[in-house]
Amino acid sequence: MSTQTLEKTETTAPTSTAGTAKTTAKPVKEQKDSKLRTGWRRLAPKKEAGRFSVVVWAGFFRAIVLLVDYLLAFITAMVIIPLLGAWLHQQSGASRGALSADGTIAMWLMPLLFLVALLAAGEIVVMRGMWRWATRMIAKIRDARGEATGADVTPKSTTRTTNESKTNRKRSK
Repeated sequence: MSTQTLEKTETTAPTSTAGTAKTTAKPVKEQKDSKLRTGWRRLAPKKEAGRFSVVVWAGFFRAIVLLVDYLLAFITAMVIIPLLGAWLHQQSGASRGALSADGTIAMWLMPLLFLVALLAAGEIVVMRGMWRWATRMIAKIRDARGEATGADVTPKSTTRTTNESKTNRKRSK
């Protein structure tokens, strides 16, 4: 037998039923890019002069988030908490002198501390959400830049599994 007939018989013979099931699958339709994705591609084209790099965009988004975080914390500390404290002081009766020291702590100070703790927890949630938003925006720009250049932008993972870590570790004697 010649090599051409061997190649023909090898390529036409199915190896298993699972292989034939894969060939009968319907082709996946390509999704049309959204306007947002197209806009990000325009913001970060491959390497034209006068355009910003991914590092500049990352710095911009991080600076915006940090500025908003600072303003949020500053306004809360200088405006909202004092106004809340004054309102609680007036509503509890501590402003009229009708409460003892224990009553002032129980009716004014503890609710104020509780509300301040709730505000702090809420602000942390908002700040983390904004930081994650900035991370997603940076990733979108990086992906758009990678798609525009045609390069593979997925970094190789440098983390090791637990088994690899144990086997590659030096043993001290």
